[in-house]
Amino acid sequence: MITIFLKVIYIFLIVGINLFIGSYVVNKLAARSEHRRGFTAGRAGGFGYPVLKMFKYLEKDTKLTIWEFLLLFFSFFIWAIIPFSPWLVLIRFDADLVIALLFYIILLFLFLVNSSRSSYGMIFQNASKKILMTFTFLIPVFLSMASLILINRTLTLKEIVGFQYQYWNIIYQPLGFIVFFTYAVVQVKMFGLSKTNIIFYNENIEKEGSGFGWLTLRVANYIMLFFIIVLMIILYLAGWQNLYFIDGNILFGLKFYIIFFIILLLDRATPAISDYRYLVSINWKFMIPLSAANFLITILFFILRNIYNLI
Repeated sequence: MITIFLKVIYIFLIVGINLFIGSYVVNKLAARSEHRRGFTAGRAGGFGYPVLKMFKYLEKDTKLTIWEFLLLFFSFFIWAIIPFSPWLVLIRFDADLVIALLFYIILLFLFLVNSSRSSYGMIFQNASKKILMTFTFLIPVFLSMASLILINRTLTLKEIVGFQYQYWNIIYQPLGFIVFFTYAVVQVKMFGLSKTNIIFYNENIEKEGSGFGWLTLRVANYIMLFFIIVLMIILYLAGWQNLYFIDGNILFGLKFYIIFFIILLLDRATPAISDYRYLVSINWKFMIPLSAANFLITILFFILRNIYNLI
């Protein structure tokens, strides 16, 4: 019981600290790219301002709807499935990759539904459009993961990391990694982590000044991006495997923030997407063909190697 309690504390600390650092980095990078100072409250460059901003949201409105409660719950519960190290995992499953994806889909669905909510009821037209458009972007992600599963022959995240003790999966699946990385960038574009996107932006909550509702959306936004990056590291970049003399846990954090920072730079360096047709074009003309080609190549490689022994 004490071990489980300590793991819960560690996971909450990891998620909470990364939410704080992520919020600070996003604001500072956005401010520098726009030639302004960004967080200025307090000393040390406004390092404590994300916490003050959180209390400012809570001061506006502390009402908790069922959608916000579920969104907040799954934003933290999703990390109970993800192994941060060989021992730091709260709930173990034989096919935890499938369970983790299921929780991500639930979290994504709750985020989209809650972003279409207002004090006057649910705007079903907006919710259905957001859900259908966003879930089509999961098609290339699923194809890329199916290719990876064929190579590793397992649905367990820990075993996938163990498979990469010699060569990282990015060597076997570079196209799949590109699809995953593109999806992470597109997700930031769609949900407006550092820029407001008029397609998926929650204009109702902003107009009505719902502080806690806006806070839950921001937390879920960060959590979904963090989840994709962590999953990308586990699937393609060897997770917590040691690299020469560098400890695997330290290397895991370095990989996370390198990818996180590159995604933010790409988000700031490219224009905001104001028309959903551009999103559809990116998905159907680039991500899905690339992931489908990768899947076919992987199947061909699998047949030639395991059935005919030609490779």
